[in-house]
Amino acid sequence: MRSATRMLLATSTVAMAALLTSCSPHSSPGFADSRELGVPDDLELTEFNTEPAVLAYPDRSVKVVTYGSGSCPATATALTNDGSTMVVEFDLDTTGPCTADMAPTTHTFSAEKVGDAVPDRATVSFPEFGEEHVVDVLKQ
Repeated sequence: MRSATRMLLATSTVAMAALLTSCSPHSSPGFADSRELGVPDDLELTEFNTEPAVLAYPDRSVKVVTYGSGSCPATATALTNDGSTMVVEFDLDTTGPCTADMAPTTHTFSAEKVGDAVPDRATVSFPEFGEEHVVDVLKQ
């Protein structure tokens, strides 16, 4: 009886760990080079806002800030840029339990993924929900 209880406890612990890490904000950033909870230090927020933000840096790297569940943040699936139009697509993992907060997440894309020029406006897209945000690119 004791070994069956231990087995059940061990199995439950492993299952809970798998569940918690499946929506971890530290799981794969997808197409982005990295993904971190929070906003970049150089993004000035004057009021609460849940619109995505796109920041461009002199080295042509880009950071995109999205808002959503802090435990199941968006995952970048694509970035296309022809120099005049940049579109960054995201997918949401809604298969597990996620917090119902509006936490910011920063997705960083290297210059190699961005291309030769960063346009003045960008589209942040969530095709799964038919949602698009056209935003000004904040040049840093």
